[in-house]
Amino acid sequence: MAERVHPTDSDAASAHSGDAIPPKNPPPGTYVIQLPKDQVYRVPPPENATRFDLYSRRNTRPSLCRRFLCSVLLLITILLLLFAIVSGLFFLILQPLSPRFSILAISTKGMQIKPNASISPQFNVTVRAENPNKKIGIYYERNSNISVNFGDVMLCKGALPALYQPWRNVTVMAAKLKGSGIKLSSSAVKALKDSEKQGKVKLKVDLRAPIKMKLYWMKTWTIRAKVSCEIWVKKVTGEAKATEKKCEHSLKLW
Repeated sequence: MAERVHPTDSDAASAHSGDAIPPKNPPPGTYVIQLPKDQVYRVPPPENATRFDLYSRRNTRPSLCRRFLCSVLLLITILLLLFAIVSGLFFLILQPLSPRFSILAISTKGMQIKPNASISPQFNVTVRAENPNKKIGIYYERNSNISVNFGDVMLCKGALPALYQPWRNVTVMAAKLKGSGIKLSSSAVKALKDSEKQGKVKLKVDLRAPIKMKLYWMKTWTIRAKVSCEIWVKKVTGEAKATEKKCEHSLKLW
């Protein structure tokens, strides 16, 4: 009787492996791509979009401020250029002249001439102002300054009245000047007495007057009129009439 041969485990395994189902192919249109971890891009969370909107809004504010400031600076620059052009044409075409000043008379009080003595002199100065310009009026502003000096010593100071002077006009103004606690050295007293004996006392009158010129409806900015006069009087007590005088005039436009 023939023996039955039972299949071994290895034969069963080989038979089972021979009947194994082959791997399925991926469906058409599908691709599998493997990338390194450092090249994997993720979708950002929603809160990142909110932060981005917040930062973008913050960044627009400085840009708007810069645009506004640039516009303001540009406007100011244009206005300054127009002002400079108009001013230049005004002075080139019309050629305005400085007002001319002269000292008509001086009266004094409190001039006790003693060595090392403290004096408080009072001067009444009569000033003649002439406007030589054609069709240009002059406004004499406040805060003018007029002083009388003997040598290096300022005896008194005061101001001219504020007023308007028409074109081609002569105006006489009175200015009251005061000094307080003025001390004259022995050399200054000697020089003053010697000058009075000779009947020729030299005084210096300095005037600084802020003015504005007017042409029709247009008025200029504040211009500084500077006047320096040297006058000679016979004495410094009582009424003193100027025997000689020499004045220099100038305008400071800016």
